[in-house]
Amino acid sequence: MTGKNNVDILVKDKTGMAVTDAKVVVEYSMPAMPGMPAANFKTNAGLKGDRYKAVIEPSMGGSWNVAVKVSRAGKTETARLTIDVK
Repeated sequence: MTGKNNVDILVKDKTGMAVTDAKVVVEYSMPAMPGMPAANFKTNAGLKGDRYKAVIEPSMGGSWNVAVKVSRAGKTETARLTIDVK
C-alpha cells in the first residue's frame, strides 16, 4: 500500500538463533518509467526485542525493489525481493 508501511525483520544465525547485534538497512526503489525518474529510498531498522523494525513509504503503486542489508562482524548479507504496491 502506498504511504507508511511497517517492516518487521527477523535475522537468524546459522544455528537458528536470533541475531541482535547487527546493523540492518532497508533500501527500496522503483525503476525509472517514461516521464518519471527512478525513486530510491533508504531507512535504518531499529532493534525491538529480537526483531528489527523499519517504516517504508512507497510513494506510488507498482513494482518496488527491496533490499534488506544486514551487516555484522565486518560482513554484509543482502536479501532482495520485489513487492507490488497498491
